[in-house]
Amino acid sequence: MIRFQSQRSITAALLALAVAGSAAALEVPSEIVPGSYDANLASLEQLQLSEWLRGEENASLTNQPVKVILTAEERQRLASAPEDQGRLLVGVNRAVAHHIGAEKASFGEWRQGREANVWNGVVAAPGATGLRLHFPGFALPAGAELYVYSSRGEAFGPYTGKGPNDAADLWTNTVVGEEIRVQLRVDPANRGRLDLQLADVVVLGDKFLYGAAQTQNSAFCSFNASCITNASCNALPAPIASARNGVAHLQFVVGGSTYICSGGLLNDTVAATTIPYFVTANHCFSTQAQTNTLEAYFKFNANCGSACYNPEGAVPRMLGGTLLRTNTQSDYTFLRLSGALPAGSTLLGWSSTAVANTAGTQLYRLSHPKGAPQAYSRHSVNTTAGTCGGWPRGRWIYSNDTLGATEGGSSGSPVMNASGQVVGQLSGACGATPSTSCDGDDRTVDGALANYFANVRNWLAP
Repeated sequence: MIRFQSQRSITAALLALAVAGSAAALEVPSEIVPGSYDANLASLEQLQLSEWLRGEENASLTNQPVKVILTAEERQRLASAPEDQGRLLVGVNRAVAHHIGAEKASFGEWRQGREANVWNGVVAAPGATGLRLHFPGFALPAGAELYVYSSRGEAFGPYTGKGPNDAADLWTNTVVGEEIRVQLRVDPANRGRLDLQLADVVVLGDKFLYGAAQTQNSAFCSFNASCITNASCNALPAPIASARNGVAHLQFVVGGSTYICSGGLLNDTVAATTIPYFVTANHCFSTQAQTNTLEAYFKFNANCGSACYNPEGAVPRMLGGTLLRTNTQSDYTFLRLSGALPAGSTLLGWSSTAVANTAGTQLYRLSHPKGAPQAYSRHSVNTTAGTCGGWPRGRWIYSNDTLGATEGGSSGSPVMNASGQVVGQLSGACGATPSTSCDGDDRTVDGALANYFANVRNWLAP
């Protein structure tokens, strides 16, 4: 979340920008994907898959892991979890150089499984809270399958062909803990065509809290500011409550580091298409290569009064996507996620009506501050306060918090009107003390959908 000291810079020219593009405004309601997601069933399916994969392992598998040892500097950087250009750091990437070929592999072992030739390997990083793997140039022969899993019941895959979105650039799902197991299954007839490279290991630190059960204090989670409010502890207006199944916690890679932000699904004007269009902030990620690294967590919630996060069952995730539009102006990244949406997901409605100069308009938000489960905040549009950092009013929406707040990790979260329609996404904070989340005098600043709608209209309103 980008933070700026305030500047008094309102001009007639900037006010004119707020009006630009407001003609022929469109409004679209939300749409719910048919069905319902059963977290306990999904967890059971993962457990069964993990048990099956472990039954295919070599007996000596855990005796020869690839070990990734972080330096003292890397551990300190993870512990401090700095914000980097508005993104919140949660992990570091360690480059490795391992090859899995048809006959030989630089780690792990081949064996003849019950149904296929099976290769298994283990990557371990002492002290890690989670691990991901990167396979560039990913292209498996027909029938081949790659899985990642743990000894404690998590399992993901199969990854096949060129991976999600046919990108030929696979960043696997995250497996919680200090160890990630890998299994490759291939038909003997196609084994000779196998050529797989493991190039990077993502090592997540203590600020990556998926699966952690931290006790609460006066704040939502022990690491949140005191004004952050659990979305499960509020009587949300019905349109906002429906939006809870359309907002995601995001993990992604930029350079040699892993960061978190928030974002939300967007509906289109074509009935019953359920295309997973998605919006977040440009300052989170802005290239196709970075989009390939995306892991989006949906239904990432905590019950009111419970531990900070203690899930019952598996949280649905989506990997990667296709970057469609992005721009620093209004700070947006618009993409299409790869794969099918979880049943029961909400494609958020939206409105291209400009609200940046409608004083007092009430806005609503669901986000994942500092990677916490879904938090809720309300805001009131402010049309008189000074603007900040080259963010003119009109391209951006300025508001004051009236309930709850945002923090690093909330960046990119959709901000909605009273009808639950998205009108923008979070860029950051502006004011005298922008790093203090609970200072009511500071402004929350969102990139305005009305300003960039023409750039995404071909997808949202074809």
